[in-house]
Amino acid sequence: MKTLILSAMLLMAGISTLTAATLEASKTQPTYPGTSTPRLTIVSGSGKTSYVTGTIGDATDPAATEGIYFNAPAGSVLTFTSSKTNVVKVADITAEEIQPGLFAVRIKPTGVGTTTIAVKLSGATDYKIEYAASQAGSADTRWMMGSCDASAIAMVGDGCFFVADDENNILRLYNSNLSGMPLKEVDATSWAKGSSGDEFDIEGATVSEDGKTIYWLTSLGNNKSGKEKPYRNRAFSTTISGSGATTTLSGGAYTTKMRDAMIAFGDKNGWNFTASASYENKMIPKRIDGFNIEGLTLQKGGGAAYVGFRAPCVPKKGVTPTSSNRIYAVLAPVNNFETMLKGSGESSVTPQTGDPVLFDFNKLGIRSIERVGNYYVIVAGYFDGGGTPAAYLWDGHTNSDCSPLVPGDGHLTKMDLDFDGLVQVGGSEYEGHPEAFSARQEGNNIVINMVCDNGSVDYYSNGNENKTYSADSKKHPWAKFRIDTFVYPLPTPTGIAPTSMKPAWNFRTCGNELQLNNVAQGTPVAVFTADGRLVVSTTTAADTTTLWLPYSNTTYVLRVGNNTVKVQM
Repeated sequence: MKTLILSAMLLMAGISTLTAATLEASKTQPTYPGTSTPRLTIVSGSGKTSYVTGTIGDATDPAATEGIYFNAPAGSVLTFTSSKTNVVKVADITAEEIQPGLFAVRIKPTGVGTTTIAVKLSGATDYKIEYAASQAGSADTRWMMGSCDASAIAMVGDGCFFVADDENNILRLYNSNLSGMPLKEVDATSWAKGSSGDEFDIEGATVSEDGKTIYWLTSLGNNKSGKEKPYRNRAFSTTISGSGATTTLSGGAYTTKMRDAMIAFGDKNGWNFTASASYENKMIPKRIDGFNIEGLTLQKGGGAAYVGFRAPCVPKKGVTPTSSNRIYAVLAPVNNFETMLKGSGESSVTPQTGDPVLFDFNKLGIRSIERVGNYYVIVAGYFDGGGTPAAYLWDGHTNSDCSPLVPGDGHLTKMDLDFDGLVQVGGSEYEGHPEAFSARQEGNNIVINMVCDNGSVDYYSNGNENKTYSADSKKHPWAKFRIDTFVYPLPTPTGIAPTSMKPAWNFRTCGNELQLNNVAQGTPVAVFTADGRLVVSTTTAADTTTLWLPYSNTTYVLRVGNNTVKVQM
């Protein structure tokens, strides 16, 4: 009674009474630019617990840069504890009052591992942050949270991309410039008539030339035990609305005819894909003679697509595979790919395949392929995920006799890209290999955004695989995968300045053929694209020499002996 009377007297005198201190995570947290989507998943309120992951040295780590927002009385002093100071030192947890009563708590990790951080305010209930820190990447590495088994990527503008996870059917939108949780998620199960709990195992994605459609392709293979998984036999389309961070997807058409078509393609070329894909014999996909699709891209001009096999590797066309001749990676052209996936619902169109394209990648299969202007970038890796991955630049030339393309042949070049930093030990396997990428040309450079399947990596040195944390990524979002940027400069020829050819020389163009006349036998000849890519290097064998060039309607630079001239095909 005396307390009530005293309080009333203080209020009458204009003096406010003291209230119990409160500390709570704010309902408003730092968001992606131009959106209302938080970059971290924080449980609002007092006395709660949130799960947060960060990375040592990540310049865009949301918890380290923008922080986690807390509400507390203006002028409050927040203090902290860390259960493992070798992971996060107390001195590296800071609070800034960015406006009266709103505090940004920033966490900077210094070691790999997990720690419990308590945010404290005298008289208030502590707020806990279960924090996990992973090792540093490169300066260009960004960390996408809430998912870890990235398997296919499609860019949608402003650095944003949709990515598939081969452990579920969720397509997630991320910002490649900023580490953080997804901007949005959409379940593709119903779009391709899947079943709840059955993964599609999406492994390939490609965007239409008009930028309005993303096509997705599943592995078409058996599961890791060699059992039949019919929901892995899918290709489907999604329609893009908006762009960048506001992009939404809607379902289009789907087909269940791709597996049979790809098996028939291999059988027709003498490679017995029926045996490679047999679930009766429990053929697992991660064998050099297994059956596993991972690459998809549209060909120049659209309509047709290339489908890349991680496995099997094959011999030359028409040669029966043996244990010693499985050398070459293979692409299958699907000539009516876009037609097959127009409209909505299940497609009745049968895929039509063309002649195979073979590559000598020294027993590496195709992990991903992307067309960039007049080129294709191919990332190759071993069928079982081990070994050292490699990237190649291909000009699109195909040999009429289906003989393999070889690095250095004028059409295929091994790209000098360092993937070593992507590979990390996960359990008994090497993980973190390049899984999928997007690529674009900027000036004379090809810029590649590479994502990795990081599911088996023990990022926090606690004996748990990364995928352990993906079952409930909203509540416990420690799962993450990395996206890295690589820049590859296109080669340019030196000493080429177009001049007039000798009066006696002449050339004739027809489609993709360039015919040289009246050039002495044994004269060196080289043809470059306008941006400097060598496509032909030979010597003339007779007074008339016919060269096959990869593209029609293209400007080339022709060098004959010491003379050069521009040629419009």
